[in-house]
Amino acid sequence: QRALALDQQFAIAWNNLGVAGGGEVGGQAFSRIDCYQRALALDPQYASAWHNLGGTGGGEIGGQAFSKIACYQRALALDPQHDMAWHNLGLAGGGEVGGHAFSRIGCFQRTLAIQPQNARAWNNLGVAGGGEVGGQAFSRIDCFQRT
Repeated sequence: QRALALDQQFAIAWNNLGVAGGGEVGGQAFSRIDCYQRALALDPQYASAWHNLGGTGGGEIGGQAFSKIACYQRALALDPQHDMAWHNLGLAGGGEVGGHAFSRIGCFQRTLAIQPQNARAWNNLGVAGGGEVGGQAFSRIDCFQRT
């Protein structure tokens, strides 16, 4: 909040205030969604803010509504190595990224290709029935044992 009191054009501070749950700036209350929307109004190329807005269920940027899936897709278009955006897209059921369709399993596989120690992704890949990661097949039990 102090950073924003000094500079309300600081997109990173708006994003961080959203992560903290929102707060008051200049006597006005801002929800998490408000904060992410402010960050993205200032910097529409901010992948983490797109990811975070997706985590709230989505929102409106520049008069256009974005679902949570659309937010994760936008984050991944900007940063294809954003492991948590891949993970959350998988939790949302998957979707198209870069012209390619990814199932929820495909999203968890991408998460693990980027961050092999992501216990949540291993668990969710197991829940989804297992799959191949790094050229190796993992059964659902194998996945649970990796968590």
